[in-house]
Amino acid sequence: MKITVSAVSGCAKDVQVEVPADRVQTRVDDIYRRISQEAKLPGFRKGKVPMDVIKKEYKANVREQVLQYELPEFFREAIRDQKISPVAQPRITELNFEEGAPLKFNARVEVKPQFEIKNYKGLKIDKADQPVTAAEVDKTLEDLRERGAQFVPPADEARAAQKSDLVVLDFDGQIDGKPFPGGKASRYSVVLGSGNMLKDFEDALMGVKKGDTKTFPVKFPDDYFGKDVAGKTADFTVTIHEVKEKKLPAMDDEFAREVSGLATVAELRAKIEEDLKAHRGAEQRAKRAEQIGEKLIADHPFDVPQSLVDQEHQRLVQQGAERMQRQGLDVNKLPEGQQKEFVEKLRPVAERNVRMALIVEKISEKENIQSDAKDFDAYVEKVAKSVHQAPDVVRRYIQQQDSQESIQDFIRYEKTMDFLIAQAKG
Repeated sequence: MKITVSAVSGCAKDVQVEVPADRVQTRVDDIYRRISQEAKLPGFRKGKVPMDVIKKEYKANVREQVLQYELPEFFREAIRDQKISPVAQPRITELNFEEGAPLKFNARVEVKPQFEIKNYKGLKIDKADQPVTAAEVDKTLEDLRERGAQFVPPADEARAAQKSDLVVLDFDGQIDGKPFPGGKASRYSVVLGSGNMLKDFEDALMGVKKGDTKTFPVKFPDDYFGKDVAGKTADFTVTIHEVKEKKLPAMDDEFAREVSGLATVAELRAKIEEDLKAHRGAEQRAKRAEQIGEKLIADHPFDVPQSLVDQEHQRLVQQGAERMQRQGLDVNKLPEGQQKEFVEKLRPVAERNVRMALIVEKISEKENIQSDAKDFDAYVEKVAKSVHQAPDVVRRYIQQQDSQESIQDFIRYEKTMDFLIAQAKG
């Protein structure tokens, strides 16, 4: 087999292959022989069709099998011989195949770029810790109380509405004396000061009482999402059905048990502080990793395999679409311009991710950082805990998805980032 390799770029090569005619013909004859054993043609018994008839009837089929099965095998032999490790499937061009002649083709392959790793220890980053404060714990407790809030009629039902009250009303809005889409509703609930309605609308409801009817103007912002009403002034007439005040649950041990299953407020505070510290720690690690990434990428310019970027880009787009779907949005129903922007803005992120992965892989090899069975077990335990499943269930799912290798790569990446963060200077 004749093999010629030429560099196209830092991570792309052309592998030109010429397979001798006799080798190719041997494979072709084997295919014809297998076909002849099963072929059924009118006027002939199974396995008794003359070879010249077989070759006439099945020539196109044999060509297809050579290109589908034999050519990939010749390609694999060629890259083994040249010690080339492609990162994706090759692009076959200049294909030349006729029975009795050499098989010739060119395979454009992408490989990992060759570069020297440098300046990765002792990187200067911001390593200052931001401790969790008592005020942050207090705020989280108050947020929990807010979630458990109830709206009840005030002792004085004639009391005027004030901030944090819930007002139930009908409203009817008109612009230049004409109704507009979304400008009318019945028994609509508004919490004053929540910001769920336009500020001018909520402000106009301050002081209303049950049974009141009131008319007031509201100007829509120039950048309002509803283009038909943006920048215009509407006159709203409202009728107030109810005014309710907010009642927060008492901060006591019963509240702690209801919201967390813990016995006391003290235990709840301790759990909140622990969770906040874990979240803060994750945030700080992410910021430090980002700083390290910026420095490493700046110090290591090289060509990136576009096939890897394409794969990562596709993953990010799918991930983003799924995230939007959980929020009730369908990316496919967005205007064409927004869809295009959504996809295009993820392209540089994908390239950065691939570049960083290649750099970190080099560092892990140089520092002999590995992902072993213990690391994998710890990962499974962590995931199982987060999704409230038994570790064996998570392990079976990983096996079904055939994703253990990619998880091991992820673990090694994270261990290497931990190493880099530990080595960095504050």
